[in-house]
Amino acid sequence: MKSIVAFLSTVVLLSVMSVSAPAKANDVASFLAGVCDNVASDNKGRFRKKLKNAGVKLRNIYDGVTCGGEPLVRYAMQKNAKAVGVFMVKRMPASHFASSGDLDWASANGFGDSDIAKAIAKR
Repeated sequence: MKSIVAFLSTVVLLSVMSVSAPAKANDVASFLAGVCDNVASDNKGRFRKKLKNAGVKLRNIYDGVTCGGEPLVRYAMQKNAKAVGVFMVKRMPASHFASSGDLDWASANGFGDSDIAKAIAKR
């Protein structure tokens, strides 16, 4: 009897493991798409909720996430997403923007007068 229970629990465990790996990949893709969509639509509330529901902090994922081939703050400047962009600047350490070149990029690409660039300059 114990061997049957052990066998069935092993089968159930293996089936759960095989299903959860693709589900996690889909969750990550959905999360990243949601982040980019919320930045593009300048929806700060949904952006914050997406981060909170995923249980992540912006500073922990910022360097690994790009939207349209650009870092999040640059993407926000391109999409004129003032609320989300300023929120991201406030949530990131000031030392990050000192070495990122985002302010120089903004000036070179015509975004130097944006509220996001001004928020970076204040930090």
